Amino acid sequence: MPKKTSRREENGKTMPYKRIGVCSVIGAALWFLEIIGFSAAELSLALGEKFYLLAGIAAALVSGFIAGFAAIIKDKKKALPCGALTGAIQALLCDMMLVIINNGSVGKGLLFVALSSVIGAVAGALVAANIKTKVKY
Repeated sequence: MPKKTSRREENGKTMPYKRIGVCSVIGAALWFLEIIGFSAAELSLALGEKFYLLAGIAAALVSGFIAGFAAIIKDKKKALPCGALTGAIQALLCDMMLVIINNGSVGKGLLFVALSSVIGAVAGALVAANIKTKVKY
């Protein structure tokens, strides 16, 4: 007798929530490491205060792209909602880290960092969904 499966599993309509959560946490950790690297560069080069916002946005774009790419590369289904959810969770985690580090003060760039994280994750998910695999003969 064949094993019973639910309709959701047969149609492949479920979203990979576990992978989205793990990739969001990895993306937030990667963002934090990038911010540490940018801060060290700023301290040694004395680039100024505007450098922090640009570094935060750049780090959020790169880490969001990597997180969105990793979340979708296996299934290649529902890239847009999965990428947006990955970026939103990562943005929430990154913003919580920023608020904790800044002792509760919220800066002007908090929204820009969150939006760039979501944009980067959606872009990474779309790129991962459109990668064609080689057919072996």
